[in-house]
Amino acid sequence: MLKAKSLFKNYNIPGKKGENSLVRAVNGVDFTLREGQCYALVGESGSGKSALSQMLMGLIPPSSGDVLLNGKSLFSLRGRDAKARFTKIQMVLQDGKSALDPRFTVYDSISEPIRNLLDVSKERERKMVVELMQQMELPLSLLGRRVHELSGGQQKRVCIARAIAVSPQFLIFDEAVSGLDVIVRKNILELLKRLQKERGFAYLFITHDIDVALYIADQIMVMKEGRIIESIRYAGDYGCFTHPYSRLLLESLVPENTAIQA
Repeated sequence: MLKAKSLFKNYNIPGKKGENSLVRAVNGVDFTLREGQCYALVGESGSGKSALSQMLMGLIPPSSGDVLLNGKSLFSLRGRDAKARFTKIQMVLQDGKSALDPRFTVYDSISEPIRNLLDVSKERERKMVVELMQQMELPLSLLGRRVHELSGGQQKRVCIARAIAVSPQFLIFDEAVSGLDVIVRKNILELLKRLQKERGFAYLFITHDIDVALYIADQIMVMKEGRIIESIRYAGDYGCFTHPYSRLLLESLVPENTAIQA
């Protein structure tokens, strides 16, 4: 279980006369992610989504509040325990190309978390990489390629392979399918649905695109100005959304965006 407990994140922004102004990016967020479920957090740019995702990964500390992983605070972990959290939580970012080391081959990129976080033989490592390539529906001929030689969709699949290599409980996708064309995006989401059924991951999709949330998630949270203003169980009925801001996001859907639902 991954739990956000009364999370706040404040930033001091320098002013013109040397006076700092306080900006509250995350304002009292509470929710619980349970294993095997698929969640989405929807909000526009500036809503606090990115700051929240970094706190959920333990990458930045909250101004107050806590993140609990299976009952333990992420921010109290030290040494091996702090490193071991990455076997429980992994993240996939928006820009696959930037997320991958340009010096690495595809094999190096996928095997890196295995080498760093798991105690396995080289033979087992190779077998795991091959299995991950097959799960990602990537040809093994790409293993010797570097990131600039891959398409955007292939880069994204390599990033997902890296993230699932250590079999985490929770996967956070921070705008991870943004910028992909509709067909590639739908194929990636279908792949992720299949992987969840096969391996029981819990997903959190953080996105500005409510269409992605409607397509993938069982539970949808809507974020505005640092707060979660609505949280609903979604089963295909837009009528579940009652907050005016949520309805506004739904009204913004246009045919080219909703193509993913087809």
